[in-house]
Amino acid sequence: MSTAKKTKERPIAPQSPVGIIDSHAHVVNEYFQGEREQTLDRALACGVHTLINPAVAVEGIDELLELIERRPNVYGAAGQHPHEAKHWCDDHKEKVLAALKHKKMVAVGECGLDFYYNNSSRDEQLKAFREQIAIAVALDKPVIVHCRDAWEDTFALLGEAEGKVRGVFHCFTGGPEHLEAIAKLDFYVSFSGILTYTKATNIQEAAALVPQDRMLVETDCPFLSPQKVRGERNEPAFVWWTADKLATLRGSSLDDTAALVNANAKALFRLP
Repeated sequence: MSTAKKTKERPIAPQSPVGIIDSHAHVVNEYFQGEREQTLDRALACGVHTLINPAVAVEGIDELLELIERRPNVYGAAGQHPHEAKHWCDDHKEKVLAALKHKKMVAVGECGLDFYYNNSSRDEQLKAFREQIAIAVALDKPVIVHCRDAWEDTFALLGEAEGKVRGVFHCFTGGPEHLEAIAKLDFYVSFSGILTYTKATNIQEAAALVPQDRMLVETDCPFLSPQKVRGERNEPAFVWWTADKLATLRGSSLDDTAALVNANAKALFRLP
């Protein structure tokens, strides 16, 4: 009698020949040590033809610059996450500005406010976010916004920007009640694997209401794996689960949904 341990087979996500863009991933050595290149190869093999890889701290910018030089389908963004806002300084600002000169650095971020964890003080977060919004306006690049338990302050800072600010609320964790303010800003909304969770009804209700020309999908990998692969490290290949759920919620086909989120990502980040 065999005592060999059975390995759990990973479910295969539905895909579309249209291909898809993962609008927010962190495929870097910190999270994919020794597997970064294989992870990117798997994404391509699964039809994830483009991904945006934002920095969460200036220390990661050099790796991103190296990566986007070698990988035609990978684009970067430079900024400082609210958890790291306490380290934001003039030197960091200059490093972000220098990185954003690269033609494949397509956005500022991720940056924003996180009053749930409060890894940096409120004042430190407000200062770092305000200055990164100003950079985005000055360079006419979108800002990738991280917002957790900080909606009023986030909307206020974006609304106070001196000039036209473009951007996206990445890994959206709000609900229908936040969509009017987002629409006034003319921002995009990006849905992560959280959209697939049974209890995420508020996010699912919002996903059905976001204008079709303002919705994106993302993994935010290695975090927030979709329900079908929950418990595994997330990766860009899994973005299809989120796209499929978005299509279902909107009563659309996966083909049409993939085409829409691709067009939206290209418009927001001005991808070729």
